[in-house]
Amino acid sequence: MEKVQEFLKASWLLILCLVISRFLGLPANFTPILACAAFTPFLTENKILQRFLPLGILLVTDPFLGLYSEMPVVYLCILLTSIIAGSFQNYNFQNLIFTGLMGVGTWHLLVNFAVWYSGHSTNDLFNTYILAMPFDFRLLLSTLVFSLFFYSLRNVLGKWYSRLDSN
Repeated sequence: MEKVQEFLKASWLLILCLVISRFLGLPANFTPILACAAFTPFLTENKILQRFLPLGILLVTDPFLGLYSEMPVVYLCILLTSIIAGSFQNYNFQNLIFTGLMGVGTWHLLVNFAVWYSGHSTNDLFNTYILAMPFDFRLLLSTLVFSLFFYSLRNVLGKWYSRLDSN
């Protein structure tokens, strides 16, 4: 329980940003959720929290935003991104960006396959992937932007907290 409290204390701003961003009405596929999945190892060594914070945010916000048939595949992609992020020994900016890229690539392959398989796309699989590129490019852009934001915010707040501790 102490580790959970420590994590929540260290990540309250991240959690608040994520929940608010889900309700802001950002463009389709412009979301911080993959960046969150890639970033949580920077906040805690607790593997359970690393895996389930991003999923928990989706679980809490999706009922308000709408349910959809591809939800299990989306949740799987978020979980896989969390697992990739947690597999590194070094949590540095390069690994954060690499994890984000891997997460978007996994998303592109799995979610768009699910869209095609479920019949939501009237195109063949190849064209479904092609037509998804603008949406997934936004996901890539948002993942990189939010990863940079989270990383920078962590460094700024870390310096601020350490200054407070030294006084």
